[in-house]
Amino acid sequence: MPRLAVLMIAALAIAACTPDAIDQTTTTSPPIETSTTSTTAGTTTTVSAVPDCLAGNLPFAEQGIVAALDSPQHDATTVGGIRWQSEEGCERVIIEFLADGGSPATRLGPVGVTLTADTGVVRISLPEVVESTAIGDSLIAGALVDRIYVVEGIEEGLVIDVHLAARAAARAFTTNSPSRLVVDLHPTSDVPIGSAAGASNGVVVLSPLPGPSLYPVQVAGYAAPGVDAVLITLSANDRTALERSVSTVTDNHLWRAFAITISDGPSGVVLLQVTDDAATDDGVMVELDLP
Repeated sequence: MPRLAVLMIAALAIAACTPDAIDQTTTTSPPIETSTTSTTAGTTTTVSAVPDCLAGNLPFAEQGIVAALDSPQHDATTVGGIRWQSEEGCERVIIEFLADGGSPATRLGPVGVTLTADTGVVRISLPEVVESTAIGDSLIAGALVDRIYVVEGIEEGLVIDVHLAARAAARAFTTNSPSRLVVDLHPTSDVPIGSAAGASNGVVVLSPLPGPSLYPVQVAGYAAPGVDAVLITLSANDRTALERSVSTVTDNHLWRAFAITISDGPSGVVLLQVTDDAATDDGVMVELDLP
């Protein structure tokens, strides 16, 4: 079954709620509600404009499938740029696409957007034909969006992971001519994401999350461009109990996915450390409680 089939089926309910103003076969985005001023009995009241990233009736999702979108006769082959906008009460990520030859693409094709609240990651699964990118990652450091990574090796096409700094709900839609994918975010809580994905200069660790865990332990994430291998260490009682290495060699400037399963190891309070072979820093450390 195609990798987006489940997303497309589940998104029928989302599509049914999509307002006419958000037409995914045109360049129309959610309408902007302009400010109005009224005067009653000498009192002037001004209603502020609703930010673009909150306007319209397209629903937000706090977990799971955010959107499953498609457009016929697509021509996008390259991620051309990623922009971020911050407005009062929300943030917006805009991803632009290019066609062969470098001209702006007109349509994107099948794309899925999901939100994993526990790790604070909005994942954008791009069409298989989108095989290159002009940008590898972007440090945002916003109130909601922390950093954005373009990753290869997770699925057949490229994946864009938007890492969140705080809990948020998301919605997504596409525009045509030019082809863009827009992800809107608004906060759902000011409480930080306690179990968020760990990140260093050289590696990002998506799993396992800190806390109680069980063997086999799945260690997964991605390594920075130029990192040829990821080093994984399990330590208990200040002693190294297990070491593994995973190749992340790539020929381009993308982040490269890795995954390894550790079937058995030390028990009790165990420190998982994931570093890159270039040893740019201490990597990512995750404290686990294993039986």
